[in-house]
Amino acid sequence: MKKLPFAKIFFLSIALVFPASISFAGCDQPLSGSQYDRVVNGRTIDQTIFNTAILQLTNNIRCKRGLRPFTTQSDVFGAATTHARNMAATQTYSHTLNIRRARTLRERLQTQNSNFRTAAENIAKTFVYVLNNIGFIESGRCSFRYTSNGQTVQVHTYGSLAEELVNSWYSSPAHRRNIVSRRLTRMGAGLGIDKNTPLCGQLYAAQVFAG
Repeated sequence: MKKLPFAKIFFLSIALVFPASISFAGCDQPLSGSQYDRVVNGRTIDQTIFNTAILQLTNNIRCKRGLRPFTTQSDVFGAATTHARNMAATQTYSHTLNIRRARTLRERLQTQNSNFRTAAENIAKTFVYVLNNIGFIESGRCSFRYTSNGQTVQVHTYGSLAEELVNSWYSSPAHRRNIVSRRLTRMGAGLGIDKNTPLCGQLYAAQVFAG
């Protein structure tokens, strides 16, 4: 068995501005529905399920702060899915890619015919498997076990992935500013997968905001 190092999960945030802590009961709405138990895989990514899960968990946070919930619209959803897929296709983890009409967040939103004054973007890179930044060993091809308890490492579901990403973004001050901004009113999330990596797959996620 091959012992592997801790798997690192990365998160980045950017905010663009263009010219022109109240707690409420019932804010912790869980992800309810069998669709969130579906396993994420590279052949059948359901961007709508992923976007809906990220949106609900993000709006739970806004609810606790007494903020209006984000809506999701085609412009932010399209910009997010475009960037996530392009990061995975180019194996580039960055807010800026050398791709025509999709190089920057501003270009990606303009390509979607978005009307916005303020925009922001959170991105993340993690793994297909739920590695949780803890030790694990390889027990077979695309099979892993945690070293602490010997349990099998599971593949992410849409629900577990959304929870990991939103919790990690919220734990970072730079990402949290985008999530709780009063000037941002709509949000979209997208997912890309690079299957040609160690550990049987890398996930790239983008969360785009506009107002």
